[in-house]
Amino acid sequence: MIPDKKSILDLTLQASGAFLLGCGGGGDIIQTIPVMNYLKRLGVSQFVLGEYAVKWFDEAGFLSMGCEVVSLDRLVPSERIQPDVALIFPETQVKDQKAENCTLHEAVITQELGIQTVSISLAHGAQGVLNAVKEVMNKFSLDLLITVDIGADSFYSGEETSVQSPMADAISVYVTDQLGGIFALSGYGCDAELPLAHLDRNVARVMQKGGFLGAHGLTPQDVADLDRVLQHFPGEEVEQWPRDAALGKLGIHYCKGLWPIYVSPLAAVTLFFDPGVIMEVNPLPLALADTQTLYEAEDTIMANFNIWPETRYPIRVAMPAPRQPL
Repeated sequence: MIPDKKSILDLTLQASGAFLLGCGGGGDIIQTIPVMNYLKRLGVSQFVLGEYAVKWFDEAGFLSMGCEVVSLDRLVPSERIQPDVALIFPETQVKDQKAENCTLHEAVITQELGIQTVSISLAHGAQGVLNAVKEVMNKFSLDLLITVDIGADSFYSGEETSVQSPMADAISVYVTDQLGGIFALSGYGCDAELPLAHLDRNVARVMQKGGFLGAHGLTPQDVADLDRVLQHFPGEEVEQWPRDAALGKLGIHYCKGLWPIYVSPLAAVTLFFDPGVIMEVNPLPLALADTQTLYEAEDTIMANFNIWPETRYPIRVAMPAPRQPL
């Protein structure tokens, strides 16, 4: 049976302004850039790009196994517009950050592309994020919400054991569904969080339920814009893959030198889905829906799904020095 649903084109043509939210924190805001370019061609004129205040900051000799939760008070200068939302400026930095390579993704995008960005706190759980996103959309008169993820973990089904950072993604899926928005998946499978066979199976389940809304491939302008931003993050291990796929860097590669990923031409395509249908496959968004603190959200997925949330992992693990050849 062919689903009777509006496509990404139909939904976008009705919009005048869009809030594009990086789905999982870290650098997912980078993946909103091609979506913004696409929407501009469809007539959307007003944009705000957002990211969570959780970061996988790198430090020489260490591997980031989880994210650092950054208080919005440490983003200087910034302007608080709601307890869980801060407007970011080109010169915004993370105050008292000790690690190297701690450039703020939101600030770089504002600097390079001249687009307003915001940082959203997870301090008050899914309900706090929902209220924060509502405030951004009201303040800037935005009528469309799209959350953009790279890789796979938003399609966790409760069966997989390899997910490493599913919590923020699940909150994004919930919030986007509540506000009638759209979920976008870029860099298919390139976060090393689900085996491709599992990802294919779970995406198929969403498609079979009528959740697929369309797709759009990266353009040369998208690649150029991504490259402008990614040049500020030379050690990036995940967010570069859509750009690299579009440039033909295909095949088996390794995320952080450890986890194998297969980069296919599909990694250069953004797929759009109904978040409500994703929630029929992924049990985490509904489980987290009523949470009002970060700790409550963490405890929920630890107790009910036996998953360590990304915000409770050790932040950095010392890496052994490379072995010298015999």
